Amino acid sequence: MRILKPIFVTALAVVALASCSSVKKLAVPTMKTAVTIAVKKGAVSEEQSNQWAHADLVMDTIPGMSVDKAYQFLEGKKGVTVVVAVIDSGIDIEHEDLKDNIWTNPKEVAGNGIDDDKNGYVDDIHGWNFLGGNGVAAPEQLEITRLIAKS
Repeated sequence: MRILKPIFVTALAVVALASCSSVKKLAVPTMKTAVTIAVKKGAVSEEQSNQWAHADLVMDTIPGMSVDKAYQFLEGKKGVTVVVAVIDSGIDIEHEDLKDNIWTNPKEVAGNGIDDDKNGYVDDIHGWNFLGGNGVAAPEQLEITRLIAKS
């Protein structure tokens, strides 16, 4: 529902502006090349459904995030240290790929209920979740909650 309202408002604005005689018509560029993607035939298996994020639209015909393809690309390459701020909720800081790399605020003491580093956020050990509090997402914000509610 969140996406429909902005689309409707945008469409309404376009129609309103297009009907005005003082608005100049804009040339809209057209796509000159097309990409052909094979269509998935048959039902998606339980394993494919559970591993959709690893899939690649071109290789697997499943619109995933191409995680397996990314790991293949990175194989044999040397990494460099990068600090990343995740602007999202529901991050599993105990995930095997993340737990050894999650930033820890050295000026904050965990669980003492005090803003030790005086930045305005109490017990912000791994940053701050502005939706759920002290870096821990509220249960209703987690992906697992959506999956359980779906079943």
